[in-house]
Amino acid sequence: MLEFSGFRTPSQVNAHGFLTVDGAKMSKSRGTFITAESFIQQGMNPEWLRYYFAAKLNASTEDLDLSFTDFTARVNSDLVGKFINIASRSAGFLVKNFGGRVSDPAMSHPLLVELRGQGTAIATHYNDREYGKAIREIMAGADKVNAYVDQEKPWELAKKPEAAAQLQEACSVCLEAFRVLSLYLKPVLPQLVANAEQLLGTGPMNWSNLHLALSSQQPVQAFKHLMQRVEQKQ
Repeated sequence: MLEFSGFRTPSQVNAHGFLTVDGAKMSKSRGTFITAESFIQQGMNPEWLRYYFAAKLNASTEDLDLSFTDFTARVNSDLVGKFINIASRSAGFLVKNFGGRVSDPAMSHPLLVELRGQGTAIATHYNDREYGKAIREIMAGADKVNAYVDQEKPWELAKKPEAAAQLQEACSVCLEAFRVLSLYLKPVLPQLVANAEQLLGTGPMNWSNLHLALSSQQPVQAFKHLMQRVEQKQ
C-alpha cells in the first residue's frame, strides 16, 4: 500500500515471533496463558522478564520460549549472582574503610580498559536488535570481574592493615566495573540501574558517560539491596 501510493517503504521493520511457554503454545486450560498484567499482579518484578526476553531475543522472527526453570535460573544466576554480586562484595569495604572514596589511579586498570572497550560492539548489537548477543557480552564481562574479585579476595585484604592500598584498589576496580556494566544494561533494566546510579552517586547515565569514571571526589553510598531473587514457587 505504501509503495503503490507513492510513499517510502520502511527501511526496517521491528518484529518478533510468538511467545511459547515451556515449549508449548499458551493455554488457559493448562494455566500458561500469561499477560503482562497477570505477571505483575503475581508480585513479579517486570525487570526480571525484560532481562529474560533480552537474553533470548535476536533479529529474526523465530518463536521465543518462556521456560520457568530457565527464567528462574537465568535471573538468579546472571543478575543477582553475577552482576549485583560485584557491588555487594566491594561497596561495603570502601564505605567502611575509605569513606566511600575510590582510588583514582585504579580507574585505569587493564580490566576496566577492556570492559570499556566493549562499548561499541554492545551498542551495535542493541541497534541491530541482537539483544541476546549484547547480554552475552555483558555477562562475559561480569564473569571476568567476578574472577578478579576471587583473585583479589577483598574480604581477606580487609583483615590486613598493611594491605589497605590493595584493598582500596581492588574495591575501586570492582565498583567502576559495576558502573560500566550498569550502563550497558540500562536499556534493558532502567529501574535497577537507576538504583545503581544512586549507590554510585553518578546521576543518570547515558552512553556518552562510558569513559566518565568514578572519582574520589564523589563518594559511593553504602550498599543497599538492589534486587530480590526469583523464588520457584512464584
